[in-house]
Amino acid sequence: MTSGEQHASFEQGRISEGPQGQIRTAGGEQRNRVLGLPLHFLLIAPTFLIVFGLLVYPLGHAIVLSLSNKILTGSVPFKWVGLGNYIDLLETKSEMWTSVGVTLRFALVGVFLEFIIGLSLALLLNREFRGRTWLRVGLLVPLMVPPLASGLIWRIIYDDEFGIFPHLIRTVGANPPIFLGDPDWALYAVVATEVWRSSPFMVLVLLAALQAQPVETIEAAEVDGASGWQVFRLITLPFITPVIIVALLFRTVDALRTFDLIFLLTAGGPGTTTEVISMFIYRWGFRHFKLGFTSAASILLMIATLIICIFYLRMLVVRQAEVQLTQE
Repeated sequence: MTSGEQHASFEQGRISEGPQGQIRTAGGEQRNRVLGLPLHFLLIAPTFLIVFGLLVYPLGHAIVLSLSNKILTGSVPFKWVGLGNYIDLLETKSEMWTSVGVTLRFALVGVFLEFIIGLSLALLLNREFRGRTWLRVGLLVPLMVPPLASGLIWRIIYDDEFGIFPHLIRTVGANPPIFLGDPDWALYAVVATEVWRSSPFMVLVLLAALQAQPVETIEAAEVDGASGWQVFRLITLPFITPVIIVALLFRTVDALRTFDLIFLLTAGGPGTTTEVISMFIYRWGFRHFKLGFTSAASILLMIATLIICIFYLRMLVVRQAEVQLTQE
């Protein structure tokens, strides 16, 4: 028997040594199987089932429903309509475009204000001053409040009879508007609530980026005579730009799918003044029960969100490429 054909038998299994010294254990291969399936397949099976059950199946079911005239009450016979729902949604006279405009205003104004407030507070908290720890804790409180509680609290604050804001306006002798009932004020009142709730996220992310910046670069610039504005514009801002892009990505996507806060404050009213796309989907799905129609709207919202994500990620890749070229 040659050295490449040596075999050693044990009670647990059989080991064979190949010509290259590779060890193969028959018993080990058997022990790595459960119910005849490889063990690593069984280990990833729970994760696969969770992803399939919570992501793949609902998405596939929504795509199938979007191609039909499915009515939840069953009052209309089921029929495949192909791209009919998408055509109805995308036509010029569709009510969806009103909701798209409201959504864009809500997202753009809200995210812009959150970024300005978050960056300003992050720059402040990055400095040493007395009471900084307590200010950090206080700024994080809105982030810890559940959306349901936030909506109810601000609904009371805006209340025309018992609210704090109307009371303060009356105190100075002015006539307060009905914040959540006036078409000119309702959307911006909701935006203010969203800014209060989400600005701490921007503060937290941007503060972490500022504290990761090397102090040596700032000190070297100050020694060379750079002003505070020059240090921020030429050193700090380029350094934290990738983090800014990621933070804006998260907040933009979150703003586009906002539902709970608007549902609690105005339910899309007055009229359709605050009816964002999520409220539009809710109205047609759970008041008119048109599941096929609303599934198509949901798919369009998902596609729009993916396009925005690609735009932000493209900006991030370009920025990283510029940094690499600068370093070279």
